[in-house]
Amino acid sequence: MKKLILAILAMMFTLSAYAQTGKVSFSLIDAHTKKGVLGAVVEVYPTAKPNNKRYYTSGANGNVYIPGLAYGDYTMLITFIGYKDVTKEFSVKGASLSLGKIPFEEASERIETVVKTVKALRTSQNGDTLSYSAGAFKVSNDADVEGLLKKMPGITITNGSLEAQGETIQKIFVDGKEFFGEDVNTAIKSLPAEAVDRIEVFNKLSDQAEFSGMDDGEGYKAINIVTKENMRQGQFGKMYAGYGYEPEWKKNNAEDIAKGHKWIIGGNVNFFHGDARVSLIGLFNNVNQQNFSFEDILGVSGQQGGGGRGRRGAVGQYMVRPQSGIALVNSIGANYSDEWGRRKNVKFQGSLFFNHTDTDNNSRTEKWYESPMPIGYMWQQGLSNTVNYNARFNARLDWKISRNASLMSRTSFSYQGNNPESWKEGYTIGENSDAEELEGSVHQSLSYTNSYNWSHMNAFRFNEFLQLRTKLGKPGRTLTIDGRINYQNNERKQRTAANDANGFPYDITAGSDYQNAIENYFGEGKRWQDMINSPLYSPLYQYIHRPSEEYTIRANVTYNEPVSQYAQVSLQYRMWYEHEMNDKNTYYTDAAYGNLVRNDNMSQKFQSGFWTHRVGPGFRFAKNKNTIVLNLSYQHSILDSRILKSEGGIKERIHWENNIKEDWIKSFSYFGMANVAFNKENTLRVFLRSWSGNPSVTQLQSIFDVSNPQYISIGNKALNPSFTHNLSMHYNLSKVDKGITFMWMFWGQMQQDYISASTWNNPRGFELPAKFGDLDIPTDKNGDAYRPKEVTSYENMDGYYAARTHV
Repeated sequence: MKKLILAILAMMFTLSAYAQTGKVSFSLIDAHTKKGVLGAVVEVYPTAKPNNKRYYTSGANGNVYIPGLAYGDYTMLITFIGYKDVTKEFSVKGASLSLGKIPFEEASERIETVVKTVKALRTSQNGDTLSYSAGAFKVSNDADVEGLLKKMPGITITNGSLEAQGETIQKIFVDGKEFFGEDVNTAIKSLPAEAVDRIEVFNKLSDQAEFSGMDDGEGYKAINIVTKENMRQGQFGKMYAGYGYEPEWKKNNAEDIAKGHKWIIGGNVNFFHGDARVSLIGLFNNVNQQNFSFEDILGVSGQQGGGGRGRRGAVGQYMVRPQSGIALVNSIGANYSDEWGRRKNVKFQGSLFFNHTDTDNNSRTEKWYESPMPIGYMWQQGLSNTVNYNARFNARLDWKISRNASLMSRTSFSYQGNNPESWKEGYTIGENSDAEELEGSVHQSLSYTNSYNWSHMNAFRFNEFLQLRTKLGKPGRTLTIDGRINYQNNERKQRTAANDANGFPYDITAGSDYQNAIENYFGEGKRWQDMINSPLYSPLYQYIHRPSEEYTIRANVTYNEPVSQYAQVSLQYRMWYEHEMNDKNTYYTDAAYGNLVRNDNMSQKFQSGFWTHRVGPGFRFAKNKNTIVLNLSYQHSILDSRILKSEGGIKERIHWENNIKEDWIKSFSYFGMANVAFNKENTLRVFLRSWSGNPSVTQLQSIFDVSNPQYISIGNKALNPSFTHNLSMHYNLSKVDKGITFMWMFWGQMQQDYISASTWNNPRGFELPAKFGDLDIPTDKNGDAYRPKEVTSYENMDGYYAARTHV
């Protein structure tokens, strides 16, 4: 707490110091002609600190304007070809200072014209670091770093995702310091392009690997923004705003008219003063412009995938791309970094960010079903509104305790609220697979979809990571001990309304399309939207309350021992425990969502405890920027999951020992890395690794989700863990003299027991016992078994391959 107070006081002192600044103005004139001199170079620096230099250029009529000089004494050097240098000293003691007209004397030998042409070096290669010169890429005067990155070859920005050399950038650094934690989107929109000297793309090692010098495979691709020296002292930024009016195609009410007003307000400001740096950013608009990625700890973005547990990268796993729709956006953030102590042995970086989006979506979905499913067609339209808000805090503190010991702390706290409301309506037609019910081949099935969903969800997550690193005398002999605790609590409340009626057969000979068939079956003039008043619609109302909780405890001990001048061996032990609890409570209710009646068939409390122990040796050889790393680990895992009865006790238990079943090979994981530097500009980097991925609670929980009775989902308690083999290669060639950069990336992956979604479909509906006879089959409010037209679950599949290349 004491250090936090000192940090706040330091920030306040820095900001107050910025307020005591003045502006200096003058004009440069030719001593003979008395005309202004355009294009002269003005160098200004504090007299006591000659290394803190700023540069300016005289404009029209020789005018020079220097803003934001802190109170004090300064020295100024003015130079221009054909004129004698002018040196002048002055003091800033007030808000403004005018130096009047400063004459320029001609040199004894005047040079009429000097033209020097050089080729701007676009890129340079140094090991695995590719450096781009910002001055070689032309951008608009008000561009930010994002606009500069889009100009650089090998760097792409698509839907908010930043990639370089075919890999996702997971962190941004500014002059070697972390910037806005893991929010890449915010970082690249918080600095102007004119402040950048060069962009460095490199492979960032994990904190432990940087200390020990032994690559542990937990690194990631990162970008370091190197600022210009004259921009590292002072303030800079930009503000912008815009407004327009777009006449709507319909103006039925005040809300429609209000949507025609379009506006945007945003900006950023940076205060740089040596090691102390403050960056502020804000954006407010109703045109769906976003300058951030939100942390989706609720898993509502639909991108969380089906990998469950298993290998996770070092950072960036929560970053999701901007969501579709028309959004009202409000966001504000701050980043602060500084170094303290007589020897700068304490380094701090922290960021705080808040964002709020209110998004409307208007969608239409069409699906065609083909063999081996019954052939059919689905058409749906829907409307949705989602209000999402996030608040997150990230902090990193590095303390160099002594020459041989250091301590690092990473703290993060996140909160997310998500309130979606949606409506969907449509129909499905297709073959009826129940052949015994058909009177002739001319009959098909017709079903009607009508659903409503309202949810209120919120979650918070806390994460603390501590790492102690020590050197044990001999160069290269190190011991690293670290621990992590992660806690998350979720609360979900949901109201649903869905059609519970089965499909009807209809005679397709009544007309050439489904509309004629509907009129023949229900009456002339009837359309599919009228089915809400037909026997095809029977609404089912449900209320679902699902609190959940999870926490993870991890510990790691790594010992490194040098065995020669170029080689190192290591021994690593990792342990982690993951606990998850999911308590789903489902109730039948009425249209007013009152009179709750518990449905025990669709209510279940699931608890899971997962222990993993991993131990193994490692070897590293490095010479002349050529590196080889080999690690082999034996893994022992225990999964103990329990389904609890509503009245207490255990209803069902899932127990795995070592997660290997009959395949003992899967209890070993490997990692290999080779970095070959053919020369300074020509490098090849190869990774070969494996990891296991265990199913998530949702994938294991054997309970039916009947939020929409026509589209039911269920977990599979018989799932095996997946096992992944991965190969990736990166080749870089940079010809500095020719301004040419060539990059090639290859990524390939093979998974055993890949966990995949599995879907059964029948437009008429089918009996659940045909597929899930050993489970408690859910029944509706009348006690009848459901007949869904689609059921989704999970299965293990072998033979899953994926490959990707980028040139």
